[in-house]
Amino acid sequence: MNKSIVIASVLLLTCTLVNADEVMTVERDRVLGGGFGGLSGFMLGAAAGGPLGALVGAGVGYFAGQGVQEVAGPDHSLYVLRDEEGNISHLRTSAKGFEVGQQVERGGSQLAARP
Repeated sequence: MNKSIVIASVLLLTCTLVNADEVMTVERDRVLGGGFGGLSGFMLGAAAGGPLGALVGAGVGYFAGQGVQEVAGPDHSLYVLRDEEGNISHLRTSAKGFEVGQQVERGGSQLAARP
């Protein structure tokens, strides 16, 4: 009896983690490089030019960080997904190869093609 309760509980918990979703749009995502570059530029600009330098440094750093991420290659994709109930969600992942209209299963931040 105990074993069947544990198995049923595990099945119930895991079945809610996988959702059937449809890919609505696929976009390149360079937010990580932009954020890191913006923060670095902000700190350097503040040290060099005070408040105005911080603002200028943050802007320049943001765009420079996006460029560095594009050249370095750790590019991510931003997938806009619609679930079976019509809810829209955004997922940033390094998974590639999914197309608009494709049915996918999502488990946390991982995507897999739906068979």
